[in-house]
Amino acid sequence: MLTGVMMGMVGCNKANNATATRIQIINCIATPDPVSVHDQDPVIWIPDVDYQVTFVLTNTPNGPAVPVSSNPFVVKAGTTVPQIIHGPSNCSTAGCYYKYGLNKMSNGVPVSPPCIDPGIRVVPAATG
Repeated sequence: MLTGVMMGMVGCNKANNATATRIQIINCIATPDPVSVHDQDPVIWIPDVDYQVTFVLTNTPNGPAVPVSSNPFVVKAGTTVPQIIHGPSNCSTAGCYYKYGLNKMSNGVPVSPPCIDPGIRVVPAATG
């Protein structure tokens, strides 16, 4: 399966105070790619059709195996439901990596092969 890269970094940002980062998916291509977000920020995928997003389980010490609460999840065309991104508490300033893949959906079933590799970088929240 082709995969993308996601970096997770814990900060003090609260999701309800954050502006959602929007990732548009057209024809299996995520734009912008890569994108940077802070820990606990919402990300909204805006797809042209329905896609399944699947994060690969990781061995990140002291942190979640995936940066989302539901994995895999489906993003539906015409919706803007945010997904909160969460990384482990012991990431360096470089961040932590999470791989994920996109699959178009057909009649509620993921289509193979998966799309190209999109990526999200989660960086430390601004202090102050």
